[in-house]
Amino acid sequence: MKAAVLAGVKKLIVKDIPTPIPEENMALVKIKSCGICMTDYKAYSGARKNLDYPMIVGHEFSGVIETVGESIRFFRPGDEIIASPVSNCGICTNCRQGLTQYCKNGAVIGGDGMDRIIDGAFAEYVLVPENSLYYKPENLSFDAAALTEPLAGSYKGLIEYSQLKIAEDLVIIGAGSMGLLASMIAQKAGAASVIMIDVDDWRLNFSKNCGATDLINLTKKDPIQAVYSILPKGPDIVFEAAGPLSAAQLAFDLCRRGTRLNEFGVTTEGTINVSPAEIHWKETRVDASFSVYPRVMQQSIRLMEKGIVDPNKIITHRFNLDEIEEAMNTMKKSDRIKIIINP
Repeated sequence: MKAAVLAGVKKLIVKDIPTPIPEENMALVKIKSCGICMTDYKAYSGARKNLDYPMIVGHEFSGVIETVGESIRFFRPGDEIIASPVSNCGICTNCRQGLTQYCKNGAVIGGDGMDRIIDGAFAEYVLVPENSLYYKPENLSFDAAALTEPLAGSYKGLIEYSQLKIAEDLVIIGAGSMGLLASMIAQKAGAASVIMIDVDDWRLNFSKNCGATDLINLTKKDPIQAVYSILPKGPDIVFEAAGPLSAAQLAFDLCRRGTRLNEFGVTTEGTINVSPAEIHWKETRVDASFSVYPRVMQQSIRLMEKGIVDPNKIITHRFNLDEIEEAMNTMKKSDRIKIIINP
């Protein structure tokens, strides 16, 4: 099969390698669509250190089952599927508490967040454990289906963890793919205001089509003054979906008493200035959310199947596998949101 093998920092080589053979509870999936996540770009650029070269990244994918291992019970060749990148044992203490993203024996397919990383989906085929497979609804395109996991992540952070309620006021920091998915979820969940903060006017204007009610470019306005001019009583939730430490700091600085804060986007190493006393007196509800578990994957599929959220809105670029180097370079541009690889 053809695969984009990451051989080192900025060394992405498209070449023929042996097609893997599924054993036991694994299925061989022919990839139809795979999104590029910032964690994939960080692996490519060298910003990510927790991986060993050579490897194949790519964890937001959908496809068709080609062949299955002998222990597969519920899926057959020809089934159109969605995959979660999180593979779990189902037996360890964390799994049995429903926290499969903490599985002690698990692995992540081409992504981040677990100690063990197995080859991902920037290839023509990928091996997927049966418990990571979901049936793709017929009315869902493969491109949209590939974004099930990021949509599930945004849903998990905003709805299950931060518990957004109808008529609440929300501030989202970062008009990237995760921030825009969160904005679409918030709009459908009945948020009264969805204030989007970013440094780029193109992305801010793009967010108007994804549920944002107010836009703030923090390079042109003081973001705290701007937010409080719109919401004199302050935000109910601040959802940080940008990544830099400065965004994490801003999230805390925007909180009034009782604000719920989710440090959703920051994967950057380092520290910020936070006062425990201020958190105490403000009763700031600090949360974070990474990865996904089966319930939010299933809910994400339902959101798309019912036409409530359409992730096709955030797809701005498509490339084939041979163009993946160009696709990675496009990740550096401001006028892009989600990039899809169609092998």
